[in-house]
Amino acid sequence: MFSKLVQAFSLSARCPKGVSGGRSLFLLFLFIILISSSLYANSKGIISGKVVDSESGSVLIGANVLLMGTDSGSSTDLEGVYRIANVAPGQYTLQVSYMGYKKTEITGVQVKAGDVTPINVTLEFQVLEGEEVVVTAKAVRNTEAVLLKDRQKASAVSDAVSAEAISRVGSGNAADAMKQVTGASVVGGKYVFIRGLGDRYTSTQLNGAEIPSTNPYKRAGTIDLIPTSLVDNIVTVKSFTPDKPGNFSGGTVDIKTKDFPDAFSFNFSGSTSYNSQANLSNATIFYAGGGTDWLGIDDGSRDLPALLSDPGVVIPRADEGRSNYEVAKTLDAYTKAFSSIMRPGSQSFPLNQSYSLSIGNQFNVGGRPLGFLASLSYSNSYSFYDNGEFARWDLGSAKMEDLVTDLQLKDTQSSQEVLWGGLFKTSYKLHPFHKISANLMYNRNAESVARYLEGVNGYDLDEDVDTYQTSVLHYIERELTSMQLSGEHLFPFLLGSNLSWRVSRNDNNQDEPDRRTFSSYVRDLGDGEVRYGIRQNTPPERYYRTMEESRNEYGFDLDIPLEELFGKSSKLKVGGLIANKERNYNERKFYFSQSPSYNYDGDAETLFSEGNAGLTDSSVVTIRGQEYKTYSFGLVVLESNTPASIYTGTEDVSAYYALMDLPIFSKLRFIGGARYETTDMYVETMDDTKSVGDLETSDVLPSANLIYNLSNNMNVRFAYGKTLARPNLREMAPYASEDFKGDFVYIGNPDLERTLIDNFDLRWEWFSRPGEIYAISGFYKDFTNPIEEVILNSNRHVMWENVDQAEVMGLEFEARKRLDVIHSSLGNFLLGGNVSLVHSAVSIGEEELSMIRDVLPNAEDTRPLEGQSPYIVNVNLSYDNSKYGIASTLYFNVFGERLSSVSLGATPDVYEQPAPLLNWSLGWKLASHLSLNASAKNILDSDIKKTLEYNGKEYVYNMYKRGRSFSLGLKYSL
Repeated sequence: MFSKLVQAFSLSARCPKGVSGGRSLFLLFLFIILISSSLYANSKGIISGKVVDSESGSVLIGANVLLMGTDSGSSTDLEGVYRIANVAPGQYTLQVSYMGYKKTEITGVQVKAGDVTPINVTLEFQVLEGEEVVVTAKAVRNTEAVLLKDRQKASAVSDAVSAEAISRVGSGNAADAMKQVTGASVVGGKYVFIRGLGDRYTSTQLNGAEIPSTNPYKRAGTIDLIPTSLVDNIVTVKSFTPDKPGNFSGGTVDIKTKDFPDAFSFNFSGSTSYNSQANLSNATIFYAGGGTDWLGIDDGSRDLPALLSDPGVVIPRADEGRSNYEVAKTLDAYTKAFSSIMRPGSQSFPLNQSYSLSIGNQFNVGGRPLGFLASLSYSNSYSFYDNGEFARWDLGSAKMEDLVTDLQLKDTQSSQEVLWGGLFKTSYKLHPFHKISANLMYNRNAESVARYLEGVNGYDLDEDVDTYQTSVLHYIERELTSMQLSGEHLFPFLLGSNLSWRVSRNDNNQDEPDRRTFSSYVRDLGDGEVRYGIRQNTPPERYYRTMEESRNEYGFDLDIPLEELFGKSSKLKVGGLIANKERNYNERKFYFSQSPSYNYDGDAETLFSEGNAGLTDSSVVTIRGQEYKTYSFGLVVLESNTPASIYTGTEDVSAYYALMDLPIFSKLRFIGGARYETTDMYVETMDDTKSVGDLETSDVLPSANLIYNLSNNMNVRFAYGKTLARPNLREMAPYASEDFKGDFVYIGNPDLERTLIDNFDLRWEWFSRPGEIYAISGFYKDFTNPIEEVILNSNRHVMWENVDQAEVMGLEFEARKRLDVIHSSLGNFLLGGNVSLVHSAVSIGEEELSMIRDVLPNAEDTRPLEGQSPYIVNVNLSYDNSKYGIASTLYFNVFGERLSSVSLGATPDVYEQPAPLLNWSLGWKLASHLSLNASAKNILDSDIKKTLEYNGKEYVYNMYKRGRSFSLGLKYSL
């Protein structure tokens, strides 16, 4: 075995540059397996759990836990957790005591060899001396129920989804898992919208630290990078408290990674899946990339040619080389340095596959417990559609019955997506009241896309005789590295104050090497003759882009109990945060100019072949009796970069807060305070003629939450908070960029201001039984200076602008109920669902409204907020039979028509249409350590569609289908 580990070490040491974080994690993982595998064999058992206050749900630190009839015992730590190890198999009574609380005995605690028996305990506040409570043990294994209990006692309006629920539904990454949260929808498979609001109003965090964005056009982090095999739970906070960052309105999404177990744990799973449109197909277009694409790492075949790697290189023009051999030779070398492959090939896709491996344990080091968890995961999947439509429309110069066609194309696309990552988490308890933790996570995602579009280009071609053809070969790598160090410290001599601190660094990098676009047209000349051509305004292009973004955070929170002054569970909490974000963005664009003497014959490879690209011929001409040698060129490369396409940006945020958590009387709790947050954003391009994006603000963000306990399992909540939303750095960078020729051009706005939002929430919630809930929520949000993406129709430009005002209001309904209330035979069934109904209105400026009413006299003076869904519905029916080891879930999700892009003036706005989603999953425990998982996803195979509507007619903006997916997998656990 050791020799195999050495071989693995050698292989990993040769990992390509740029994945050093993944290599280090892999080596650490192998080391842990080596030292831990010998610790599994254990004839003893473990009892572990958490001790909390029965009313507030707060943890009780220093509670004594004794195993009666033995000398074994423990005390609870900073998280209220106790652990009694090396317990001989048998049945025991557990005694739990804490000053000021009723002593509690739990009888019938069954311990098995090699197993962990989880016993969570709630203690009641002591009224009469000598009272004692005796209960029968019941192992708490339902993590959904635990999360609901935490939610019941939480200080803010919140929702959560556990690892248990994620596994039931079969979600592959954190973005998929978020679809189960009340009021949440996921756009583009990556971006979370809470309560129908866009990603700029959602703060995405990993273990409390903000995740930087891998997309220059988005503010929120892309959580699809995080496999669900690494996720313990996802908590969404919907109302603001001063101890949370102020840059959200829809909600804060905090992804908690898995913690180390109480005993040795080993898990391995593997699965394969089939998509009805992609896998095992013989007619799939494909981007033939490098040999290491399966690792999500380009092997260098897409690198910028070494001759052009220096950004200071100046490519000569063809006319400069016609009479100068050295110049001609240089231009020839630059042109031929690029790969000749410009259009997709074809290939059959194999089945999708995914694997996950984790190991964890806890043992004593220096007499104190040290725990760790290490995990690796990998997935490789394919997608394909050939049923797509892609179109762009214009209102024309005057009011017309129909919109004018700019583009109307049939769309075919394939992609290969690789996602792999690892997690190492460790924690060491220096003392029952002092703990240090470290967390390292590395995730890597790569997507290879081949796309071909064909049809009408009314923008600059004769649509009656010309067929427009365009293709894209696109490869993008994203890398997220998260390093976190944190500590928790209890100081009994300072009123029992609890200090927690954290230092984190998150690096999020994106590399988009050698995106290749090739556009041409074919003209029907009649009698079977055709002519091919390339328009001068759509030349072949090669595009390179890199973005590196890092975020450093330093924060602390100090909880000071005030029970002696204000009664039980009261406290003062103060803290601060300093965060710094830096972004470096660089792009280079090359295009190819075609010699007038060469006619394109429809074959892109021939066009870029040795005989047609670069220096193609030479000749001798005589001028006034003097002989001159001249050089001829075919296709030659030129660079079209501008200094503005390279920019750097920084964002510095400092925050300080104070809040009070006070019981006004026995059933009413107040949590309130204020957060002072300063922002300094600066964006500068390399073009000194462009404006500098500069935003400096100081904001006081007050908050007030009231919680009234109608009964011990029923709350009414009211919350108010002022929050903000900042523009992202790309939106402030004043330069133009486009995805491909003929599509929209995006231009930044350095004058953008931050948005201020007043948030009001009201919720009634009833936790009827463990794992069950009924809740009704209402909310209202008032936006000042909201930011919207606006299409400027006159020149096909897109900009970001502040509009004056917007408001959003809505209702949310949630229920989760076991069906034994209908009949006892249905006790294994759980029906859950939530519905969000949202209305939004954005005031349209007077100038734009005048433009609209010139064409549509009765047009309204408001429109919906960009990205807002009028309704979101989630329903799931689960079956869980522990006797036979079978669990199954049927899950349905749909969102309402939502505004996707705002068009300036009277041209209709673009809306994304509902796409109902139906998934089914099954888990079956085949043996004590082996289980089977199966799923069917996207069963309805709904259209993914964006449309415009004009004069009662629907115009397709973009549409395709994803196909149905079926998976089968096995999991082995110890």
